[in-house]
Amino acid sequence: MARLALEMLAPQPGERVFEVGFGGGGLLAALIRAGAVTVGIDISDAAVARARRRFPDVEIHLAAAERVPLADGSVSKAVSLNSLYFWADPAAAFAELARVTAPGGRLVLGFEPPEELRKWPGHRHGFRLFEVEEVKGLMRQAGFDEIEEKWGRGRKPDLFCCLSGTRIGANR
Repeated sequence: MARLALEMLAPQPGERVFEVGFGGGGLLAALIRAGAVTVGIDISDAAVARARRRFPDVEIHLAAAERVPLADGSVSKAVSLNSLYFWADPAAAFAELARVTAPGGRLVLGFEPPEELRKWPGHRHGFRLFEVEEVKGLMRQAGFDEIEEKWGRGRKPDLFCCLSGTRIGANR
């Protein structure tokens, strides 16, 4: 999933790229290797502490997707993999992603569809399942357009979707 998301995100050296829900930091490391000025938030104290030790030069915040501690239009690209399921208010989170992403910027979201998550018993513990069309609708409502859909397969997840959209106009 990270490989496909990176391909769709296409981070460039010097671009300010924001990751929501970085977890173990694998994608943060890839963004750093690509030369992006990387910013991350996560709701886990442990993930934040580990990322701050592992990436001392990266701007890391303990925050939820619904309350991003960044300035309006301050990132050119945003990405989130497998964290959408935990957002308390998805519409508010997408609005925040739109707020911090500059017009013309890109958002990439990777997630497993409900039929895949239902194969794993852990989905019953706090996961909200999302259909692809629902996520596209949330993206459009927040101010992202030109939504591209790509599917991939991996070891786990077996099947996943990555959506990419372009931030339109001024904040709504």
